[in-house]
Amino acid sequence: MTSNPVTLRPNPVLKWIRTRFLEPTLWRLPKTEKVLDFCCGYGFYFSINPRARGVDGNPECVEALRREGRDVVLCDVLGPLPFGDGEFEWVIAHDVCEHFAYAQLEWIFGEVHRVLQPGGTFLVIVPNRKGYDYGLRAGAGHVLFVTGREVASLARGLFDVGRSYAEPLPRRIGEHFTHNKEVFHLRRA
Repeated sequence: MTSNPVTLRPNPVLKWIRTRFLEPTLWRLPKTEKVLDFCCGYGFYFSINPRARGVDGNPECVEALRREGRDVVLCDVLGPLPFGDGEFEWVIAHDVCEHFAYAQLEWIFGEVHRVLQPGGTFLVIVPNRKGYDYGLRAGAGHVLFVTGREVASLARGLFDVGRSYAEPLPRRIGEHFTHNKEVFHLRRA
């Protein structure tokens, strides 16, 4: 596994629908440059917060976002992140963690901890089982099905695990839909 997971180019209509109706948590984040979109890909989150900053390992994604005027850095996300200690209030990993092996996530969680301010929040959003399996069939590069157990284990000693919930639909209903997500709020210890 490389540090450059598969990045799918979004369909503009589906991106609009997802942005407006399927991501309520992302809309509640502050619209500032103190939010880092980790592995930002083609910039889904920038349509919600154009002031955010991003980091990605895919040169094509980074160049496309820079042409749009986005503040994005190209780097190996499995190496030290090119940001100072405590530089961000929020780091989001939206549809990211499932593309890495557990050992790689250990490194990522450590680097996210470093770049977050004390008390800052690491927001982890991963697909539910149906979405994860769909990604396997679609060749999206899914490597690890991330559950609350993995998140709690990875967070140990770095983050306090706060709220977790399914969205946009409640878990019992949402488990039947590929676009339902599991959301974890981790507070930097």
